[in-house]
Order: sequence, then structure tokens, then C-alpha cells
Amino acid sequence: MSQDIVDAMNEHPFFQTLDDEERDDILSLGRIRTAPRGTILFHSGDPHRGFYLVLDGTVQIYRLNEKGRMLVLHVVERGESFAEVPLFDDDAPDTYPATAETLDESRLLFLPKSAFLAFINRHPRLCFGMLKEVSRRLRENVLHLDDLTLHDVKERLGRYLWEASDDHRSVRLSVPKSVLAAELGTVPETLSRALRDLEDEGVILRHRDRIDLTDPASLSGMGAED
Repeated sequence: MSQDIVDAMNEHPFFQTLDDEERDDILSLGRIRTAPRGTILFHSGDPHRGFYLVLDGTVQIYRLNEKGRMLVLHVVERGESFAEVPLFDDDAPDTYPATAETLDESRLLFLPKSAFLAFINRHPRLCFGMLKEVSRRLRENVLHLDDLTLHDVKERLGRYLWEASDDHRSVRLSVPKSVLAAELGTVPETLSRALRDLEDEGVILRHRDRIDLTDPASLSGMGAED
């Protein structure tokens, strides 16, 4: 087992409780796939075959409305997984509820549905890690919905920059502006205006490959509840 696979599985709540032999068993169920940038892994409505663990790269999960406008539900990075929900949702159609597309060259572990469910039956403690992760995502989605409803684009952007920066001094945008705009529930033109507004206010300073947070205290308060 290569080190990047070991690291990705160790970081993921689904697999943290498994020993080396059990991880080997899971790997024997799936297959490693390398996908170039712009690869559609599945479309919304396609039959659900299984789920993915990102070993390297970035994947966006999105839906399109009838006018073709994109709503980015999540940007999945190394060590994260996606498309697990249909594994257990017996009341809904057995299809993918959104589209998945690689944002750069990505290396993925694909785990087929039937084989993975059989593995869970043999190792039921895996369910605790899965419940923990699904609960975390549900909480994140509720907060994201609140953000879209209660705060304007500039506030959402300021909060995003604050949370995306490890040291609260600078941040490098890892996704295209069009994807970031969709994730924030807006369009690229409005995102650009919000960036200019924050820079005019002295809160950020833009460079070609990074954004400096010149007033992190102001950014940390954006989108916060009173």
C-alpha cells in the first residue's frame, strides 16, 4: 500500500478505526483511478455505482439549474470522500444527486457500492466513523445555508478568506474564481466586485497568486452572528 493511500485513509473518519489488514481488504475491493483536469466522474442522475476517496487533487460537486447556472455544493480535496449518501438512502432513487468534476489532475480510490456494503456488514464499527462524518457535513450544510440566507456576498467572501487562511495573514486560492463564486452562491462578476470592495476598505491586498489579509480582525467578524 503506497504512503499517500495510507495517509488519506488515516485522515478520513470512515477508516481511522481500521487496522492494516482491514485497510488492505478495502483496497482489494476498489480500484485506483487517475483523472485529468475537467473529467466528469459522474453526472447528476447517473446510476449510483459507489463512492470516491481523493488521494490527490481536487473535485467539485455541483448541480445545474434549468438555466445552466452552477451551484457548487462542495469542493473535495485530498483525504476527503464524496458520493457516499446514496449508499444508505433506500427511499430515494439509486442515483447520484449531483455532478462531480475534477478541477485538476486527480488520483482517486473508487469503492463500489455492493462490495463496500458487504464490508460494513462484516465490520459494523465502521458505521460509527461514517455517522460522525455525515453528521459533520450536515452541520456544515446548515451553516452554509444560513450564510447564503443571512449574509451578503462581501460578508461571505470575507468569512471564507478568514477560514481558508491557516495563519490569518494570507491565503492562496486553490480553486478558480468561477468555482469560488458558485460555492459562495454568486457569479464571478459579483465576486470580483466584492474583492475590490474589501481591498478598497483596506481589509485585503491582492497579488497575482495570493491575497494578504491586512485587517484579519474585520474579516473574522464578517458573517458572524450578533
